[in-house]
Amino acid sequence: MDATVAGTADLRSAVAAFYDRSIREVYRYFHRATAGDRRLTEDLTQETFMACVSAAGNGIADALTMPWLMGVARHKLVDHYRRKGREDRRLALAWSARTEEVAVSQFDLTGDDVLSALSQLTDLHRLVLVLRYVDELSVGEVAREIGRSVHATESLLVRARRSLEQLVKEGRDD
Repeated sequence: MDATVAGTADLRSAVAAFYDRSIREVYRYFHRATAGDRRLTEDLTQETFMACVSAAGNGIADALTMPWLMGVARHKLVDHYRRKGREDRRLALAWSARTEEVAVSQFDLTGDDVLSALSQLTDLHRLVLVLRYVDELSVGEVAREIGRSVHATESLLVRARRSLEQLVKEGRDD
């Protein structure tokens, strides 16, 4: 057997064994840090182990140690929240600049009101509203992006706006 092939097999075995030993701790770390958001926990865990595999493949000796791995996990978490903060600020700014096109503008919304209401929508409703009013895509472009007909997308946008309006009204009544 070629030394490179044997080395690759050894590396795969070492990475697999390390993964088996450390997955629970990394998953638990993200689960607590994301308030139990399963999808986000899984995504960040996957990103962390992808970085681990890449680093181990590039010969970084510490890549298969818990201190190194947890350092990467912390960086992945910080990067996520920085990215989310930038997206939230961008969304709030873009939304406040575009509220005249949306029926909820009558409620004198702040960026925080919009973000709070948007976070309570279904993923599909949030997606179509962001594509239409933040990214400024036409209804036809939104339809292409989500793989629906223009008519179905128009109906979906109406339902999404109604859901957003209802959430805003409920938020104002609290």
